[in-house]
Amino acid sequence: MLLRLLPLLRLRVSHLRSGFRLAAGVVPLLAVGSAAEPLAMPPRVVVFADSVAAVDAIAPALSAFTIVDPADEAEVAIVWRGPGGAGSAVLARFRTRRPGLVILGADPAAWSRGAKELSELLGASPGEPFAPGAAPTVFSDYGHPITSGVAEPPVSADLRLWSALAADTFVLQEATAGEATAPLAWIRKGSARRVVHLAAVTPATWPEAGTRRLVAQAVWWAAGRTVPGASTRLQRTVLPDAHPGSFALTFPEGVGACLDPVRGGLNYLWAGEFADLRPRWLTKQGAPARIDGPVWYRESAESAWRSQPGGTAAAWQFRGHAEREGAPEFHYLVAGRAVTERLVATPDGRSLVRRFQVGPGASPVWLRLAPQAGVLIEVSGARHEADHAGFSGEAAGEFTVRLRRTDGEAAR
Repeated sequence: MLLRLLPLLRLRVSHLRSGFRLAAGVVPLLAVGSAAEPLAMPPRVVVFADSVAAVDAIAPALSAFTIVDPADEAEVAIVWRGPGGAGSAVLARFRTRRPGLVILGADPAAWSRGAKELSELLGASPGEPFAPGAAPTVFSDYGHPITSGVAEPPVSADLRLWSALAADTFVLQEATAGEATAPLAWIRKGSARRVVHLAAVTPATWPEAGTRRLVAQAVWWAAGRTVPGASTRLQRTVLPDAHPGSFALTFPEGVGACLDPVRGGLNYLWAGEFADLRPRWLTKQGAPARIDGPVWYRESAESAWRSQPGGTAAAWQFRGHAEREGAPEFHYLVAGRAVTERLVATPDGRSLVRRFQVGPGASPVWLRLAPQAGVLIEVSGARHEADHAGFSGEAAGEFTVRLRRTDGEAAR
């Protein structure tokens, strides 16, 4: 039975130069975007549980968010084990209107239709206790913003084993004990839903700081917001439609990019902040990584650099990568000139900005672009001719290419 919804909690904050810090909260509310932009307001949440004690146990750790009643005003529903019989009807109405759902330690006994309802919702089947009494020896984290800063989440002895995960689920963390492996956290993401299940969150683990951080970050993600404090990730792997050793760049703002060092360009951009490397780890042949959203910009397999528009490929060499001020940076040699590229996603998740610095040299360098429906390409600091951006000055300089979605679809 749904005994009650949490009352509104007053958020007390003190202003710091880096953003906001909670007086008694879970994680800092950091600025999203540049210092000149407004700070993101916390998502509005509603909490479901099958007992008053369960609600009271988690309330103090949710002071980072605005707790609302009735549920119609909420952006995200947090479900602690389950909503109980009466709460199931309220939660069902919420789900028809709002996609954000964070489930903590789901228990089939706390759902009106039991294991069947949970399997349909979470895309996984609940089973027996996982390695009862045995402590996990290995934790695997696959680099999603939800798990940022939580390398080894606490796992209690009563962790449930979930299996038969659906194809549209993405595992974020898992634990191994002996020969057994159990998912600890996973998501289901679609155009009309955002579901997070933190299976390892139990009454025994709730007091841990790592658990509370996971919950807070899951709420931000389920609300379709950028997770505060999450950083851009760069992983070199095998991606679909790319040469082996390509780079998966995932920006917490909701942009994913495949940069191919063989052809020197962006093979594609997708609407998502995650590249799932788990298939590479689990399959004998090393399946390509999975991406968590639709591709919205794609280039051809041709070399990306030219000495003149429409000409043959320019002499090109990849010279490594680095990170500067939180942004990935790539170094090339194009037609004998040093070129550095930095990539930054815009706060709204609809654009990727490519900033190029070109060293001195006599040869012009031209970057081949890929005009296509639903994408606006803006070039500054260089000539823009049809499907090329060209820098022809002999002195060192810089130019920028901005790729922006204009298709009207949700960015994240």
